[in-house]
Amino acid sequence: MATTTEIVKPSQYRLHVRPERTYPRSGNTTRPAFIVAPPPSPAPSLQSSDRDLEKLEAQLPPVDGGAAAWKFLFGAFMIEAFTFGYPLNYGVFQNYYSKHGPYVGRTDLSIIGTLGTAFYFLGGPLATFLIRRYRHWQQEAIWAGLAISIIGLATSSWAPTFGTLVATQGVIFGLGLPFMVYPIFNMMNEWFVDRRGLALGIMCAATGFSGLFCPFVLELLLNKYGPSATLRLSAVALALLCGPVLPFLKSRYPKSYKVTTSQGSDFSFLKMPLFYFFALAGLLQGLGFYFPTIYLPSYATSLGFSDAIGALLLMICSFGQLLGQLAFGYWSDMRIKRFWMDKRIPVEILVFISPFVSGLSILAMWGTAHSLPLLVVFAMVYGFFAGGFAVLWARMGTTLSPNPALALATLSIFACLKGIGNVLTGPISSALLNPDVAPSEYGIGRFTGIVMYSGACMMASAAVMVVWCAWRELVKACKRKGEFCGCPK
Repeated sequence: MATTTEIVKPSQYRLHVRPERTYPRSGNTTRPAFIVAPPPSPAPSLQSSDRDLEKLEAQLPPVDGGAAAWKFLFGAFMIEAFTFGYPLNYGVFQNYYSKHGPYVGRTDLSIIGTLGTAFYFLGGPLATFLIRRYRHWQQEAIWAGLAISIIGLATSSWAPTFGTLVATQGVIFGLGLPFMVYPIFNMMNEWFVDRRGLALGIMCAATGFSGLFCPFVLELLLNKYGPSATLRLSAVALALLCGPVLPFLKSRYPKSYKVTTSQGSDFSFLKMPLFYFFALAGLLQGLGFYFPTIYLPSYATSLGFSDAIGALLLMICSFGQLLGQLAFGYWSDMRIKRFWMDKRIPVEILVFISPFVSGLSILAMWGTAHSLPLLVVFAMVYGFFAGGFAVLWARMGTTLSPNPALALATLSIFACLKGIGNVLTGPISSALLNPDVAPSEYGIGRFTGIVMYSGACMMASAAVMVVWCAWRELVKACKRKGEFCGCPK
């Protein structure tokens, strides 16, 4: 009898043993039967492959809209307004500490507010690493961060010494900020794609919103009840205002969703020259950003205006910042549809406009301001254009890499660079501030160095993008001619 042999590829099939079977030809004997069968299909797992994402997206809430996305954005707005907005309004506490109580005459009072904002910015890379590693704990991190900040405010009301006050109102409060904010940034990349710039603009505008009234409320409470009661009331207000929105702050994806290693560890943007131009522009902008908002009230009082006028100028600057962050967020998402064109405004143009107009307003208006109307115009213009720069971080990241898993990494790097400028503001200002006032001179004498330094940093930030555009055109010209000129590819 002829037999037929079939060759089976071992990569497709495996040998399986069927335990017992009765064969009629040999009677009721039993023996193991060897058969060739395909291997069992692997158990399904939820990973971030393209096929899994397509199946998952069909079951999830929509992006760029819908009730869940807007509730998330509302919660992010409230957290940003009353957590990060608090250290930004620390100047009210600093002014009170310098005139009342045991801390009169201290020159290091600004360290408390600096620590709060420094943790926010400089803690970004560490918070990003933890989020990427323990993504399923994002929502719990927001709850824990808020609790830490509330504890910091509450315990600072019983601080017996200045060192204890720094440790509580500065360190403990600031330590909670990155664990709140950066998980929110990461979740925002899931909820908003085409409107990501606008969403970040709305969230960042929250600090301008709180700056419209928080300084006046804090000043009223300090003058009426003192710092201890004000800090306790602030802790209670933070819990009542931010606690109810915590359930809105949740990821769009289920906790079982995981980012694969190939998506989560791609740092190819570090090899791109544009990243380093963006980074240098952001660092220079951060080095000059804080001086006008810190010294504008002192500038006004040096001209003979009251403290209320100084607070009013800060409020106008906050209002301009609110409008600017909304506008730059909208512009970064806006598509130009003219004739055959359908594309977004290049983010490089916006990165140039923001520091250029800011620097121009500092050098042309602030330095020459000797009257209230010009100071009001400067506060509005500077707040609008300088405040809009941070909103561009989202589009700067997507310009470098379309991978959404890297959006938080690039944003945290840009935030850290701005934090460096925040930390260095105090030492630099101490070296540049002149004790003598000369109302007829540029920058009224006392602030001449600060005005020129801040304006120069902003203009240098804008110049970085001009150099990038010239470099890019040079590379294109070399490629068209087929020449090697040593330019980056």
